[in-house]
Amino acid sequence: MSQMIENMVKSVLRKTIKNQYPHLKLPGSVYARVTKVQPMGDHYEYNLKILDENKVIDDKFPEIPKVKSRLNIENGKVVAILLMYGQLNAHIVGEVV
Repeated sequence: MSQMIENMVKSVLRKTIKNQYPHLKLPGSVYARVTKVQPMGDHYEYNLKILDENKVIDDKFPEIPKVKSRLNIENGKVVAILLMYGQLNAHIVGEVV
């Protein structure tokens, strides 16, 4: 009987996370490769492609355009980014060495 209740609770939790909190399945910070750099006066705009933990392009994510930063990072470099509040609203933390 307890196994049945446990399975039911797990099922409800999975559905709740999937429907109401999908961002919990995404990491809060990830690697990204700079694919485009555009100087914009006092800041830069970057296009970023998210990488997996092995620094290989992760095709589950679209390229993120127009990420603004005051950091000057070369095209092709790998950066660490934060994905704020489970959204693809990226903020560059810095270059990964």
